[in-house]
Amino acid sequence: MRSIARLLPVLAVPLLVVAGCTGGQGPSGSTPSAATIASAPATASPNAASPSAAPASTDPAASPSINARFAVGDGARQLALVCWGEGSPTVLLETGGANIEEWTGSGVVRRLASGTRVCTYDRAGTGTSDPAPNERRDAEDVAHDIKALLAAADLAGPYVLVGRSFGGMIVTHYAEALPEGVVGVVVLDTPAPSATFTEQSEPGLVWDFPGNTEHLDVVGGFENRFAKDPPNFEVPVLVITPLPGEASAEDEGFWLQVSPKSRQVELACGEEPTAGPCADAVVEFVNGLR
Repeated sequence: MRSIARLLPVLAVPLLVVAGCTGGQGPSGSTPSAATIASAPATASPNAASPSAAPASTDPAASPSINARFAVGDGARQLALVCWGEGSPTVLLETGGANIEEWTGSGVVRRLASGTRVCTYDRAGTGTSDPAPNERRDAEDVAHDIKALLAAADLAGPYVLVGRSFGGMIVTHYAEALPEGVVGVVVLDTPAPSATFTEQSEPGLVWDFPGNTEHLDVVGGFENRFAKDPPNFEVPVLVITPLPGEASAEDEGFWLQVSPKSRQVELACGEEPTAGPCADAVVEFVNGLR
């Protein structure tokens, strides 16, 4: 049974290389088979609202190069953004369902910040970002928030998008819907979307559920939608399945089909998939795109 605990923050509700750059599930719904197992400081943009100054440090991951809130949408809302380091590509870390703290201090940030800019943010209705609009929101709404945030913060491409858990759905959709500047995507511990979830079976994932502060329609706007019509794009994709993790390598292999340039690894990352071998795999992927 797949876990949905990380989809939204408020809801209660090892190295295995998968053969080559094969696709995932094809039209027949088959999944790829596993192969071998091995052990495994600048200031913020002038568009920012009340940025906090970053003290000088020899460790770029020790203090943010950007730590501010930026206007998105019609300008009435602001999203909180934190970046470390400088350089290209810009690596955007999408959370599973928590907030900026999910990535802060992670092995991914510590290792990437020495050579490039790495950023994460609070989605609308989470962390220190403003509340989400009181209406049904889906993947398009999140993607356009991201695009507006990157523009407001003057963060030009190329971009590498890294999505953890629920965030994997967001980054794959973004790469399809708004591909300009996207050069690579990492899907980290993201179970296959479910075509069988309903508003009755998963009431906590309905947009107007009292605890759903993001107002995301996770059932219809993400799970059911992507199960029936997966994103499709051309840039390289790395699917990382941690052990232990949210789902099996076979289940998470669903995401191999989103790009013909996809591959999957299964890594023994312990209880924290943003550290250890999982962090190493993200860094290696980003460095390979330079």
